[in-house]
Parts: sequence; structure tokens; C-alpha cells
Amino acid sequence: SRFRRLGRTTNPKHLVFFALSFFGLRFALGRMTVAAMSPSGSQDLGLERLPPWRLWALTSGNLAYGFMMADQGLLLAPLEAEHLFGEQASLGLAAMAVCCGLSQLTGPAAGRWSDRHRSRWGRRRPCMMMAIAAIWFLTGCLSICSDLQATNTFMFAFLLQQFAWNVMQTVQAGLVPDLVVSEQRGVAGGATAANTLAGALGALIGVRFLGGLGLRAHYVMTSVFGLACCLTVCFAANEKPTNTVAEKQDANPFNLLLHIKDCYQLDVNKHPQFAKLLVSKTLYCASVMVKGFLLFFIQDTFILGDAQREQAIVGDTAVAAEATAALAAVAAMALLDAAAAEMRAGGAPKKREEEVVKPDNGLATFGEECPEMSSQTFVGAARARLAAMTGSCWMALLWFGPPSVGFGVLKDRESLIRLGGFVDNIGLSHTWSPYMVLGTAIWGIGQGVYLAGDQALSYALLPDLEEASRLLGLTSVCAAAGAVLGGSAAGSLLYAFGGSIGGPEQSLNTSLPPPIQASPPSHAGGGPAAPGYAYPGYAAIFILASVLSGLCCAVLSTIRPPAEPGSASERARIVP
Repeated sequence: SRFRRLGRTTNPKHLVFFALSFFGLRFALGRMTVAAMSPSGSQDLGLERLPPWRLWALTSGNLAYGFMMADQGLLLAPLEAEHLFGEQASLGLAAMAVCCGLSQLTGPAAGRWSDRHRSRWGRRRPCMMMAIAAIWFLTGCLSICSDLQATNTFMFAFLLQQFAWNVMQTVQAGLVPDLVVSEQRGVAGGATAANTLAGALGALIGVRFLGGLGLRAHYVMTSVFGLACCLTVCFAANEKPTNTVAEKQDANPFNLLLHIKDCYQLDVNKHPQFAKLLVSKTLYCASVMVKGFLLFFIQDTFILGDAQREQAIVGDTAVAAEATAALAAVAAMALLDAAAAEMRAGGAPKKREEEVVKPDNGLATFGEECPEMSSQTFVGAARARLAAMTGSCWMALLWFGPPSVGFGVLKDRESLIRLGGFVDNIGLSHTWSPYMVLGTAIWGIGQGVYLAGDQALSYALLPDLEEASRLLGLTSVCAAAGAVLGGSAAGSLLYAFGGSIGGPEQSLNTSLPPPIQASPPSHAGGGPAAPGYAYPGYAAIFILASVLSGLCCAVLSTIRPPAEPGSASERARIVP
């Protein structure tokens, strides 16, 4: 079976990636422990600095979310599409992708529901427990529907399950503004990104080492892991009761439906910096949709015709990217924490450390959106923006890695054909695939740095802490819009520039004569023939991804830092 083939392709190098990720996270937590013991100069009333284990625990729901996305996206969705749709598996997989995109639209509504929920246990924890209960029930329905081959019921349950996962994710995001002091939110943002990437990395490694498990076992693992992470978050979130008369608001779900439009509104004129951040998120999500064409690129570049070999290359590149991204996110988290720690350790006078920063009149800074901000928070926000810009610029440059590998493969194949020799596609893959894995690993560094900075900047730019979950839920709408725009643009470019040229061998030079004799692709793994798109089409989509990442960096550069501290010496210390 496909699971057993994946299990046999285990590579010991993945243990090295996992070990590096683990020790990197351990180092960062040790670094955070020292900072957590320092006194706080925060202006967050009623909040105290949290130890590192609680910061990790509050964002540990992202571990389960990242695990679910990688496990279902890489294995369960394709295998269920083959199982339920047969020869129309591609249409089934497309339908599941549409369900995932639609589920992202629930973020703001779920956030508003959480923001206005009132109970003796707080406003976030009850919503998370209801969401995980729905996840368990719906995941069980998926397994049953799969066994019965009830295709329509399966698709409906799959849509509802994705809704429940996104509800839990949105509700958990609101805990950071609720419980974490402003100067620690940069670290929490880095922990959010690191946990998501670590969860995805764990799923990828689990697939490689536990490839022989059946579908039901993967459903069970996802549900149990989700419950464990949800309970961890609820244990760490020491929320205060919100069912008092003074705080009571109408959280009737029917009233929520009547005001559903309000959940998706944002005053752009009043909160321009947060709106710019949402635009940058949309551009990022559009750019990473190109990764969905990676399997097609490998099939058309190496022309192996062997599903086992092709999946091994895809698995190696995915593991390498997620491992380096997780490490980079951890490193960015430590650097963001170092900014606040430097201020607390004496980098600024005590008076300035505790001074509340007021925005200058007439300046369109996001100090207008966050009218009170300490010097430490300002430093963290500036560092977060710099991290996001650096990561997006890094990705823009490294998107040229795969087309460079493809160009090298095609040039080597062209040389062999002109010399009248055999074209050893397997040999070409052994020569060039390590460069593919290395380039993807280097690209992952930029992704990790970007995600850590972007999440920290999201917390710094929140216009209203009382609606934190709803506002953070708007990012899921950006993810859906970016996925639709990026996926459709990439598919159109691939078809327009890569669908009109005869075959991969002739994609560099249409006048190239056909090969005298080429080694036929091996079909030992039962793999289908290559999609047949030419190199210019793949070059076009990777150029598109590079342009989108560059635009993301440009939009981030227009976001102004919060109101600056008063002294010139402090301004000089801030990284712009």
C-alpha cells in the first residue's frame, strides 16, 4: 500500500533534523527562563509575567493544528480521495481543498463568539472544549463514513471538522492578548509559529516512520493529540470568571447570526497599520500556494514515473523545510525576547522603562491604534516587523532555487541527448535532488523567521484587546483569499506557459531533436505518468511566488512602528 511504501523510504537524516529542532527549542526555553525571572516594567494592569512553560502551553494548540494540517493534507486527504472517488480522485481532492478554504472564513465569527462568551471558567476555555468535542465527534464520523464509502456524508463531515479545527485555533489565539503582558507577546508570537511548524514536522516524520499504519490510526492520533493540546492550553490559561453582571453581554448565538456581517468588518481608516498587516498576510498565503505544485514539478523535471521515488523526494524536501523553519522560528523567538530583556537589564533608564509612550499628534503611526505602549513593547514590535520583512525577503530570493534545479536537470538532459547517449533519469534525480532538498531547507529559514515576526506583530498591532479573537480571526479570511488567488494564478500560469510545449525534454529549446535513445521511466512503484507541463510554466509560477513575497516585504515596510520613546538615545537603540 501507499503507507507501506512511505514507511520503507525512511531516511536517518530526518532524525538529525528532529534532534536539532528539539535542542534548539530547549535552548530557547532556557533563554526565556532567565528573562521570565526578571522584574517587569509592564503597564498591563492585572497581568504578570509568565514563565516559559506557560507561554509554550498557551500556544500548544498550534502543535495539534500543525500536526493535523500536515497529516491530513499530505496523506489522509489524498488517500481518502482515491478511496472514495476512484478515477475522479483529483476532483475529490479539489473538493477537500475547497472545504479547507471555506472553513477559514469562520475565523471572525468564531472569534466574536469567543470574545462575548460569558461563563465562570472565562470566555476562551469553554469555547475550546466545545470545539474539541466537535472535533472528536466529527473525526469519528469521518472514519465511519470512509469505511462505509458514504462519499457525500464524508465530505459534509469533513467540512464541519475543518470548521471545528479553525474555531479552536481562533479561540486559542485570543488567549495571548488576554493573559500575556505586552512585552512578552513577541515571544508568544514566536512560540505560536514554532509550535505550528513543529507540529507539521512531527506529522511528516511520523508519516515516514509510521507509514504502515492505516487511515483509522491516523484519525485516532490526530484526535488524541488535539485533545491533549487543548487540555494543556486550558490548564495553563488561568482565566477569570466573565459571568459577572458588570461584564455580562448578550452572547446569544441567534443574535450572532443576525450580526454576522459585523464580525468581518474593520475600519481601515481608523486602523490602517493592522489593515496593512492583513494585506501582507494575504500575499504570503498566496505565495506559499505554489508549494502545492511541488509534486508536479518533481514529476515533470525528473520524469521518474515511480511514485515511491517521487514521494521520497517530496517528503525529503518537506521535512527539510519544516525542520529549518521550526529552528528559525525558535531563533526569532529568542531574539524577540532579547529585545525586551535588554531593556529590562538596564539598556534604558528605569524611568523610561516604566514610562508610557504617547503617540505624537498628527502622526499616522499605529500608536494611534494602541494609544499606550511602553518602551519595551515598542522595541519588540519594531523587532517583529524587521523579522517579518527579513523572512519575506529571504523567501523572495530563495523561490528561485527549484527553477534553478530544474534548469540544471534539463541542461544535463539536453547534453546527453545531443551526445546521442542514454538519459538516465534516476541518475539525474540522484545528482540534483540533494540540491533541491538543500535549497528548500534554506528557504525554510525565511519562512520560520517570517512567521515568528508576523505573529508577534499581529499581537502588537491589535486595535482592541476586547475583540482580540475576532480581529485575529480576520487573518484566516486572508488565508482563504490568498489561497484562492495564489492557487488560481499559479494554475493559470502553469497552463499558459507550460501547457503548449510538447514535453519536458524540449522545454528549454523547442528545436531540440528527439532523443536517440533514452532510458524509460520506471513504473515499479505504480506511479502515473508525469503531468507533462514544460519548464517555462514552472519557472513562471516560482517567479510569481518570488514577486508575491517581495510585495509582502514591501507592504510590511510601510507599517510604521508604534509611537517612539521620548529620548533621542532610546530612538537610536531601536532597530527600524
